Amino acid sequence: MGLNPFWQEDVFLTVQAFQRDIKWLHPAPYCILQCNGQFFIHLVSLTNQFEPKELIALQFQYQQEGKQLVHLWEDVWLARRAQVLMRVRSFLGLNQIYHGRQSQIVEIDSKTAQHFLDMHHLQGYIHAKYHYGLTYHDELLAVASFSSARPMKSKGVAYQSAELVRFASANGLTIAGGLSKLIRHFTKQIKLNDLMTYADRDWSLGKGYDKLGFSYANETEPAYLYVNSSTLVRYFPHRLPAKIVLDFEAQKDLNLDDFLAFNGYIKLFNTGNLKYYLYF
Repeated sequence: MGLNPFWQEDVFLTVQAFQRDIKWLHPAPYCILQCNGQFFIHLVSLTNQFEPKELIALQFQYQQEGKQLVHLWEDVWLARRAQVLMRVRSFLGLNQIYHGRQSQIVEIDSKTAQHFLDMHHLQGYIHAKYHYGLTYHDELLAVASFSSARPMKSKGVAYQSAELVRFASANGLTIAGGLSKLIRHFTKQIKLNDLMTYADRDWSLGKGYDKLGFSYANETEPAYLYVNSSTLVRYFPHRLPAKIVLDFEAQKDLNLDDFLAFNGYIKLFNTGNLKYYLYF
């Protein structure tokens, strides 16, 4: 089952506390929680026999029926429970709605952005150049992080592109028009030809970006990664802790997967990302 044989039941009971009309679906070999007629959660234990293409096909099957299915991995539930529930409540339309026009834009430092995103974004904070927030009565309601502008010589001599790295609103809130307001502000400060972003395919079909005027470009391939079974921290192969890499290189008996497994790491994968551009 994975690290916790009861984690799937825990998800069910926790969601049931605020969404009574839910039920189990068990189309073998999947364990799926139907939250309503449109939103479904596939509960993926760390020990499984799935391949990335299989989970992509499962999600696509639901998408063809006008339904959204997300893949919730066991380690994400155990490590980011509060953030998972924020996303679930948002999908179910249970958030309180604020209008972006009611808010004020503020520039914030990386420490403030890190605290907010670690609290409210499913994947937490990641380094970025610029951070802006939306406040209402001096309360920080949302944060967007952007990269620095980058020259794209393949698209033109003076072509500039940047990335929307993160966006999150506070727990229980949906800021209508909030992200578009922050993007407009950012592009007034930094002259750009386009703004690029990624949608995590495990959790998104990219519909929010479609509504904002972004254009779908392509999708990235699924990636393999490792989770430390003690700390529940995920690592891509090129970002493994330095000590574990040195220890691996110092021995000659095991390949990387076997060495990491021996040291308490579990290999898993994601289903890739959807890549979008907003052109100016």
